Amino acid sequence: AIATFTFSGCGGGGSSSDNTPPAGNTPPAGNGDQQSGTTLSGDINKDMTLTADKTWYIDGKVNVTSGHKLTVEPGTTVAGKTPKSYMIIEPGAQIIAKGTIDKPIVFTSKKDADGQSSDGATGEWGGLILAGNAHTHYGVNKYEADESVTFGGSGHDHDTESSGDLEYVVVKHSGFEVEKDKELNGLSLAGVGSGTIIKNVAIIGGSDDAVEIWGGTVNIDGLYCYNAQDDSVDTDLGYRGTIKNVLVVQNKVDKTNNHDSSVMEFGNDQNTITTGDSNATQPTIINFTGYVKGGGFYNKFDAGFKWDNVKFISDKAADYELVHFRGTDSYDSDAKHVLSDVCFYDSAVPLTVDNTFSKANSKDPKTEKTAYDFFVVNAAQTWKSHADSLGIFRYNDKTSCAGANIAQIWKGKAGSNAPLETSGVPTEVKNAQ
Repeated sequence: AIATFTFSGCGGGGSSSDNTPPAGNTPPAGNGDQQSGTTLSGDINKDMTLTADKTWYIDGKVNVTSGHKLTVEPGTTVAGKTPKSYMIIEPGAQIIAKGTIDKPIVFTSKKDADGQSSDGATGEWGGLILAGNAHTHYGVNKYEADESVTFGGSGHDHDTESSGDLEYVVVKHSGFEVEKDKELNGLSLAGVGSGTIIKNVAIIGGSDDAVEIWGGTVNIDGLYCYNAQDDSVDTDLGYRGTIKNVLVVQNKVDKTNNHDSSVMEFGNDQNTITTGDSNATQPTIINFTGYVKGGGFYNKFDAGFKWDNVKFISDKAADYELVHFRGTDSYDSDAKHVLSDVCFYDSAVPLTVDNTFSKANSKDPKTEKTAYDFFVVNAAQTWKSHADSLGIFRYNDKTSCAGANIAQIWKGKAGSNAPLETSGVPTEVKNAQ
């Protein structure tokens, strides 16, 4: 039986949580569940706590409504029953999921909870979505995979809003394509404010992006992305926050071109809003190491970045350009800042400016202004013109830039900084803990 939560609540976090599930929600014997559990579906309209003494199953869409708080105890497993099962924290709602390294909180699939998933599996359930009211381009937006969910706004009054707290949380085996180009990701952050705490999160195995961020100002400290089938870190719609201490292991190469499965993809808008260096998508990336098999960095339209201690390590041999642009805006934007040295290394081929930066623009609208032109030909007039752009690009060099401290990045395993799943993980990552 499915327990559909449609309670009316008094809002806020001031009321006590009711942990008693409705009668009849324990799965009957023989249905494949390996332990007792409670199934959630529909709206959660009251404060509620998910306890660690059972598995909590998601069936379809679970929506924590505005004014209410979902608390998840350390050591709890939340498992989506189908690829179409996902959880949304609405704008004005909160999720408090504070695990510990010994008792992490796991969002995964029922198949995985039943011990039937393989290493790095993808697409077994939807994913986790936090939505808020912080600034995004175009004002209020609709979440692409579920347009009944709106987020963001044109002003900045909610930029410090909190959607809750995620610490020592692992999201596994997620992703579902609702329709073409509208997918559920491992962790989606839509218009989320800087009052939200996201720290020590591992996204393991996803059929789309590991983390995608639309607008907002949320910060992330401690992020591990493994085996995303699309991009590992994807930002859009004017996102301005800091993402630091990041380790990416990317094993997927898109079937049509390498940069559609990139370690980092940043996008914004196509000649719709004049952004320059003030409102464009511009994440600050600090202490980042990406192991690359597809693209390293894909810049779409007038998005930018602030890079500080970043390195890309690849073994691509062919189709090895690590940096691609899409659209004239990518070249014309002033939003790119290189705050310290950036290292590029490939174990299969010597890297030069000619094979690091693409000389061909990607997809429509095509333009002669390329990543090579921006970073090489006209560098003195573009990113190097910023007073804070103090770094240089280093080729065939993976030691001058420290990148992430791999041993200190939590990689999803209880009680350890060792990787939770290891297929295709570089030896130096496996051994660093």
